Amino acid sequence: MKKETLPEEYLASMAEVIKLIGHPQRLRILEYLDLYGESSVNAIVEGVSGQQGAVSQNLNKLRVAGIISCRRDSRQVLYRIAAENAVTILNCLRKKYRMTSTQ
Repeated sequence: MKKETLPEEYLASMAEVIKLIGHPQRLRILEYLDLYGESSVNAIVEGVSGQQGAVSQNLNKLRVAGIISCRRDSRQVLYRIAAENAVTILNCLRKKYRMTSTQ
């Protein structure tokens, strides 16, 4: 397979995604949403063993960046992954972890 240079605008957009998800709790939130699908704030807080305020703040940052999206279901706000490129990065991390943990 021939290697080629990636377009500048693509690299810039991916750099923003990588910067934003480069925080351990944001990665854990993405991992949780990838594993369990659309979830409430309370489920995410419990699932990532986080504090409500910090998780809500990180959810908001991910939402503003377009990495996750949310919808209201009566009184609950449900979050889901909106950017497939974030899942691709997460899967690369999983693959690398599996490779290093079996050695």
